[in-house]
Amino acid sequence: MAGNTVERRFENLFDGLFSRAFSSKLTPLQIGRKLLHTIDAERTPDAQGRRVVPNRYVVQMSAYDREGFADLEPALIQELTQAVREYVRQEGYHAEGKVRVALRTNPDVRKGRVEVTTQNAEVTEPPSVAHEVLEPETTTVAPVAVPPVEPKPAASTFDLPPAVLTLPTGQRVSIYEGHYVVGRNLECDIVISDGNVSRQHAELVCAAGDVIVRDRASTNGTKVNGVAVHGDQLLQHGDVINFGTAQVRFEKS
Repeated sequence: MAGNTVERRFENLFDGLFSRAFSSKLTPLQIGRKLLHTIDAERTPDAQGRRVVPNRYVVQMSAYDREGFADLEPALIQELTQAVREYVRQEGYHAEGKVRVALRTNPDVRKGRVEVTTQNAEVTEPPSVAHEVLEPETTTVAPVAVPPVEPKPAASTFDLPPAVLTLPTGQRVSIYEGHYVVGRNLECDIVISDGNVSRQHAELVCAAGDVIVRDRASTNGTKVNGVAVHGDQLLQHGDVINFGTAQVRFEKS
């Protein structure tokens, strides 16, 4: 069975590199099983009789578990994506465009647990070549082919989060719609392991594409571009945020 083949891939993944390198209570095998169950649960028949499944899968976990994968997150995402694509192909499912997997922190998910949400990102097709025939009164001109215009890729909330933070370690954290607590505590949504950062230092709120930062009565304060934050501070592309002495760069997508 295809499911057994792909599940063995996850088992090998757990027994190999990741079993030695991460401290999360969550394992790749748990994530993999949840992904496979989600794919099966989301399949629907279309008018052509195909079994259609979503092409985007967002794996949601606690901040603690995600921190355990921090150093290996790109490799983990790559392995999960390849395994999911293999499962979709072997089961004969149909997905529009490339199937992709992403990780996201969700404060509502408990340690050791995982949730998977799905969506169908639109796949844009390039426009067909247009032809224009010019017919003056006395002269017949051969059809002129107008070169196709390269379409601008459609924005996807999956591929392009509203904003990204670059932490002192160089790790990049995607900011989607929602509320994020920043601090030293491993229970925080965004963890900064720095003695000058309070356990729950500040919070970020992303809504309608805008992101604000507010301090949570931290010991060493929060600054944006060197100016202390009092109340809600709207962030702009390129802003530098200091949580205590830990410097974080903010970028809008």
